[in-house]
Formats: sequence, structure tokens, C-alpha cells
Amino acid sequence: MSLGMKLFKFTAGTATGAAIGAAVGSLLAPHRGTDLQRSTRELIAETRSDGKLGQHLTESEMADRFRNRVNDPTALTGQHAAPPDTNLPGAQVVTLRNP
Repeated sequence: MSLGMKLFKFTAGTATGAAIGAAVGSLLAPHRGTDLQRSTRELIAETRSDGKLGQHLTESEMADRFRNRVNDPTALTGQHAAPPDTNLPGAQVVTLRNP
């Protein structure tokens, strides 16, 4: 059997399965079509909102961890900490190295 024929049979089988699944689903659905669509849209909107909130909290937590690790409260904020004033008597600039 040629590759084209195999692809055609696979596509036809997939389309047939999807059509049968949609028909059975609509017959066995616990709600009317409009109610089911509305509740599905609400579920999708809630899931997106929860995902965005989770992403925001994760990003904030990771940024806080980074700020603590580099000991720079302005890291990742677009602001820069003021450089040390080397003109003060006894001032030192310390270079940190990774262990």
C-alpha cells in the first residue's frame, strides 16, 4: 500500500472518529448546546486567568530570589543601585567572585 493511500486512510479514519465523537457527545451531553458552550467559555476564561496569575506569581518569586541572591534590591526592576562612592575616605570596592 502506498504512502498516499495510508495517509488518506488515516485522515479519513480521524475525520470519521471526530464526527462520531461529536455526535455521541452532543447526544449524551448533560446540558443544552448553548449552556455547554457558555460553561466551556467560562472554564477556559477562568483557566487562562489562573494561568496568568500563576505566571505572575512565579516570575515575582523568581525575581525576589534573584535579588536576594545578588544582594541588589533593584535588580530586574529597570533601576540601578547607586555605585559605591569611592571618594569617601576608607571606601572600598569589593569584587565578588563565584565560588
